[in-house]
Amino acid sequence: MTTPPRSARRVLLLTTLVVLALVSTPGAVPARQGQEVPLTAETLVRHVKLALGRGALDRARTIATSTDAPPATREIGVALVELFEGKSAAARQRLAPLVEAGDMGDALLELGLLDLREGRRVEGRRRLSQLLQQGGNMTPEHMLRMARAAHALDDIRQANTLFQRVGPVPLQQAELETSWGDMLFERYQFGEAVRSYRAAMEADPAWVRAYLGLSRAMATEDSQAADEALERAGTLAPNHPDVWLLTAERRLMAEDRRGAAEALDTVAAVRPGTYDEMALRAAVAYAAGDLEAAEGIVASGVAANPFFVRGYLSLGTQAARAYRFADAAAYARKAVTLDPDHPNAHADLGLYLMRTGDEAQARQELERAFQLDPFNTVTFNLLQLLDTMASFVEFETGPFVFKFAKHEADVLKPYAVPLAEQAYTTFVERYGLTPRGPLLIEIFPKHDDFAVRTMGLPGLEFALGACFGRVVAISSPSARPPGTFSWQATLWHEIAHVFSLQASNYKVPRWLTEGISVYEEHRFNKAWGRENALEFAHALSAKRTFGVKGLSDAFQRPRDLGLAYFEASLLTEHLVALHGDAGLRALLTAYAGGAKDPEAFAKAFGKTVDEVDTSFSAFVDAEYGALARAMAVPKAAQQTAGVTIQTLAVLAKDHPDSFSVQLAYGQALHKTGDLGAARPALERAAALAPMAQGEASPRALLADIAEQQGDTTRAREELRQLLTWDHDNVVAARRLVTLSRSAKDNASEAVALRVIADTDPFDASAHAALAQQALARKDYAGALVELLASLALGPPNLAEAHADVAEAYLGLGRKDDARKAALKALEQAPTYSRAQDLLLAAIGGL
Repeated sequence: MTTPPRSARRVLLLTTLVVLALVSTPGAVPARQGQEVPLTAETLVRHVKLALGRGALDRARTIATSTDAPPATREIGVALVELFEGKSAAARQRLAPLVEAGDMGDALLELGLLDLREGRRVEGRRRLSQLLQQGGNMTPEHMLRMARAAHALDDIRQANTLFQRVGPVPLQQAELETSWGDMLFERYQFGEAVRSYRAAMEADPAWVRAYLGLSRAMATEDSQAADEALERAGTLAPNHPDVWLLTAERRLMAEDRRGAAEALDTVAAVRPGTYDEMALRAAVAYAAGDLEAAEGIVASGVAANPFFVRGYLSLGTQAARAYRFADAAAYARKAVTLDPDHPNAHADLGLYLMRTGDEAQARQELERAFQLDPFNTVTFNLLQLLDTMASFVEFETGPFVFKFAKHEADVLKPYAVPLAEQAYTTFVERYGLTPRGPLLIEIFPKHDDFAVRTMGLPGLEFALGACFGRVVAISSPSARPPGTFSWQATLWHEIAHVFSLQASNYKVPRWLTEGISVYEEHRFNKAWGRENALEFAHALSAKRTFGVKGLSDAFQRPRDLGLAYFEASLLTEHLVALHGDAGLRALLTAYAGGAKDPEAFAKAFGKTVDEVDTSFSAFVDAEYGALARAMAVPKAAQQTAGVTIQTLAVLAKDHPDSFSVQLAYGQALHKTGDLGAARPALERAAALAPMAQGEASPRALLADIAEQQGDTTRAREELRQLLTWDHDNVVAARRLVTLSRSAKDNASEAVALRVIADTDPFDASAHAALAQQALARKDYAGALVELLASLALGPPNLAEAHADVAEAYLGLGRKDDARKAALKALEQAPTYSRAQDLLLAAIGGL
């Protein structure tokens, strides 16, 4: 099967689900379901479902057992209560006779679902198919049953159609919307799932599963809203087992194994022995390093249910969360072996294989997953990505395998390869480790492709690179506007992760692996990794930093990630300052042995966490105390927007050591054109915070003032000072190029050109100018890098460009390469005398 038809088919299938979801919002629903439908014999089952949906177990039990409804109806109600409590055997004993007697409604549905949960696949599919084949009873209530049956049978198209057509269902509107949302969530249609969950909450503000679904669906995009939804569910139903299952998941993700186990104990008290609980207990055991216990738990589940795939998938998820993707793939393989027709087993295996670098095998698994479930968004995205990557250029060198987009390879390769090799050599020596390879480095020209490579979904705006241990993926410099990030710093950062992850056997805590990577950026280039210095200093002044004890938790809160990365790098710097690189290696070794922070600090440094915290606090104060005091905002200056210049002048006089006040005063004066008065305030602000960045920073404004006043020497100096810290500010760099050329200031021009070429390597003029400077000083190796990049971008004069390349090759003694380049120049301009001379020089030495 060729790639284009397969891709087109994927688009058709996935779009179908999205379109159906978009047009499927039912009509108006009652704000509070249940108030308008009295409890009668006919409505007993629906009222039981309503009570259970609200977590009111005692109420549900009372309804099921204390009415004058027919015995069969009461039996269904009691069975629903028993299913909620995990009493599957008792529920089966009630439901089976009803189905045998001809019940084609709730009894048939619940028994079929129970069969599937317990691994009785043939019986379950037969029962649910029988329910779907009914044609006469098409009430909204029965259509909802059919939709749930189709969903359970993985007939997503039919389920979606049925959910769409159900319409308002008295007492069950929230169940309809939540069930629909669950199906969409399972296919990673998070936005549509959120709509369904919110519709359920509108129908019944006490419907617990809607809040749980909303919490899951919003976990990636809005963690605060997700936490609030879970908290609301807990408030509505403090003992609801599903609340505690999700609580256990969240605690496990936060590395709180004890809290996760306690949450599962609460589940077991209400609903003992379920497969959901079992799968999470296995994950907790894996997180604790007890692999034997973890696999034993899953094995016991498989003994009871031969299709207990969820156990191995849970172990795979936990292994992947710990960056142990080989383990994750192994567990996914066991899931596939257990159930070869389980789409998620194949999908997870494909994802994990991509993260280990086995993209060929990953494609096979993903193709199988897509055949089984063509509506899974992540599977679809990953296959589309692999189609895109099939055209990438692959380049092997040393321990690395690089993959570039074809149209970017010749530009990025001369930069990426030497930088990666330098990082590798540096880290091998520093960490005493030769990492397991080969190391795959993939550079994506579209950020969403990088996001899909990383998470399976587009977005991921807060990330620029990812490391999976032996696979590194980053956004190309073309993926975002020039000047918004440094792709070279990102590459250096991610390669550092390779070493901290492998040196610790993938057991390094996140605060340390990120701290090491950011610190290694700073070690290589003092401006790298220090972009958040002012933000950190401001937080320090407000006593909102984390300290050693709070760093791990900070990494669990997306809103704190920027500061957490920065502070973790400072802690790493402090540890290296005290104990050297050997101490850092010892710390990673301790984590590799399974130690946590207290034991690891004791083994590596002979210190307690409290002792490290105390010394770190002193280090931070020594390094950033003065800056923190400068960043503290005086009470009188909490609001400077709209304040008159006269008021700002008074504030500036009263607070000469306040960066924010001095900057605000200088900015206001600059805006009015009072340049002479603005300069002292801006100079004071620059002295208080030399690393301030951006177009409105003190240095940028001082450069503008100097330029307006005709002092281009001062303007160039201010711009150079700005670029010392603002290392990816291509706007300032291009301005500096213009000023430097006018003044024939080659040194400043070279600084600016270097920033442009490093940040925006697709600027051909920067490469050409750097090449000419390098040729002039006979730096032929440096010139060749720039010339090849410029040539790849299509220079205006090809003959001259090839001649320059020939000159560089001659300077390096590579005469055969020089001959080839000279001939290419002559192909463009046969009478070009310079090319002729270069050709003679190259041939003469052969």
